[in-house]
Amino acid sequence: MTQDDPYTDPATGVLLNLLGIADRPTLIEVERDLAFLRDQSLRRRPPPGSFDFAHLCDYHRHLFGDIYAWAGTPRHVDIARDVSPFAHWRYIEQSLTSLLAALRKEKLLADLDRADFLDRFTFYFVEVNVIHPFREGNGRTQRAFFRHLAAHVGWDMDISRVTGERYIEGCKAGMVGDLRPLTDLFDTVLRWY
Repeated sequence: MTQDDPYTDPATGVLLNLLGIADRPTLIEVERDLAFLRDQSLRRRPPPGSFDFAHLCDYHRHLFGDIYAWAGTPRHVDIARDVSPFAHWRYIEQSLTSLLAALRKEKLLADLDRADFLDRFTFYFVEVNVIHPFREGNGRTQRAFFRHLAAHVGWDMDISRVTGERYIEGCKAGMVGDLRPLTDLFDTVLRWY
């Protein structure tokens, strides 16, 4: 996060939100609960789309539109986690448009054997994570989007089969180019229909 973050209240440092919540722990709790409920509706009825940039933004808007006015729009500020910066905000749309076009060119990973599917699925998941297109809610949006992608080509993805710590460690490893931990994680959570 930069010093000058238009997404936060300058007095509290809390993300500006539609609910007027000015205290970070309360916002985190409310955001978690509302996004969970919205994710349940996504499981029943995912938004239509072609797994492109606009479709990814639709997922974010669906999950966080009750909380943030900017839900579904790419961030306009640079952010980092720990010491790892994510993509510069000016390159988000271009990078994701290109990346997701490549995914569609690979027929959304349809007709791949399990090992190849896991490798390519993990690659695309990590690349979207490295870009981190939204100011908040990237992980939940990614998991919902990629769960739908997996289902679209015949796989059931149940991330609840692994701990949050394992998922976070896998994402951190992916940030430095080590895809094995996330590939192994996805091997645990993906089942063929």
